[in-house]
Amino acid sequence: MTTHFYAFGSICRGEVDRSSDVDLLACVSDPNFDKANIDTARFSVYPQARLRELWAEGNPFAWHLHLESRLLFASNGVDFIAGLGAPATYRAGAEDCAKFATLYRDSFQTLVETRVSLTFNLSCMFLATRNFATCYSLWQGQPVFSRRSPLMIAPSLKVDAVAFEVLSRARVLSTRGYGDPLTDAEVMLAMEAAPAIQAWMAPLLAEVQG
Repeated sequence: MTTHFYAFGSICRGEVDRSSDVDLLACVSDPNFDKANIDTARFSVYPQARLRELWAEGNPFAWHLHLESRLLFASNGVDFIAGLGAPATYRAGAEDCAKFATLYRDSFQTLVETRVSLTFNLSCMFLATRNFATCYSLWQGQPVFSRRSPLMIAPSLKVDAVAFEVLSRARVLSTRGYGDPLTDAEVMLAMEAAPAIQAWMAPLLAEVQG
């Protein structure tokens, strides 16, 4: 069996702060690999065949790895991902952007109506905003995978900077348990930014859907 280890994501684009972690990928030739040899708590493990499928689909994760991964170890001395070349053209922009716009709307609606799981719902709102921007940028042919992608693409999201950081913190709190709990004032600030975020998404979604 051949094994390849990669770092990918924020560490490879120089986005490193106290809330950052190092994303690690293990690529294995045998899908029935010995789990005693790879720490699956630290590594996202993908069989080579699955990565080839993602490449053929033009999947956003394939583009992410193509543009933002670095080989750490190759048991056969060959860079498997580099050998795959560029993924196929991304063609799911309309479907993906609609999915994340819906996730944003539903998460915000749940937050307004129930006022429960505040951090989780704000986390979902951030995930939806970031992934919407990333999918739109990939559809444009100018992919941006940064967690600040909504602020970096054109047209960029115009929203209160503190509100955006509250949403970003909610994501880190929800997924990693890192950081100070959000205050009521911070939650309210993030909620007040929701109409601006939805207004920014609407014309971009219409453009992608044609």
